[in-house]
Amino acid sequence: MLVRNRKDLKLANKRYGQTPTRFGWAGRNDEYGRYWRKLIKSKWPKRNQSRWNKKVILSWVKLARTADLHARNEMRWKA
Repeated sequence: MLVRNRKDLKLANKRYGQTPTRFGWAGRNDEYGRYWRKLIKSKWPKRNQSRWNKKVILSWVKLARTADLHARNEMRWKA
C-alpha cells in the first residue's frame, strides 16, 4: 500500500499489522525534555493557586529531568 500521509500509514498498519518500531519519544529524549520544560514554563506562575497545579508541575519536572538524564546517556554511549 502506498503511504502518502499519517492517515494512510495508520490504515496500512491496521491492515497489514506493521507496527512502528519506536514507542513514543524513544531516541528523541532531548526533544521530549524540551517539550516538558515548555509546559512547565507556561504553568509555573500558577503553581501556588492549587495543590493540583503544584503536583502536576512537579510530575512534569520529574519527567523532564528523566528525559534529560536519558539524553545525556544517549550522547555518552552514541555509537
